[in-house]
Amino acid sequence: IWFLKPNIMADSGLPEIKLAGEKHVVTWLTENGYADVLIETLKSDEYALNASGKIENILVQVRTFLHPHRPFKLSNYEVDLISRRAAKLKLVAYAAYVILNTDGNLNEDIIWERLS
Repeated sequence: IWFLKPNIMADSGLPEIKLAGEKHVVTWLTENGYADVLIETLKSDEYALNASGKIENILVQVRTFLHPHRPFKLSNYEVDLISRRAAKLKLVAYAAYVILNTDGNLNEDIIWERLS
């Protein structure tokens, strides 16, 4: 179980929050029929999850927030970056917004946004 400081708002610069969010997304993907979940490098400090599904193969950018903070959408630059990478790999781009409680557990369902 993760212990997170309650005054931390988003995943930027905080690897334990980012990793906890990604772990929840990987669990969701595997429980929903996706396989071969791999980390895809978008740029030196940005990563996405590449997963093979029965309906579609996807590339997911994960953003993690600590409750009570609410997720904000990816910037146009981030959407363009992941959408172009997904197109190059013949994948569908998504964003997954994860909200955690201070124990590192999901505070609510993962919010999904199709980007391409």
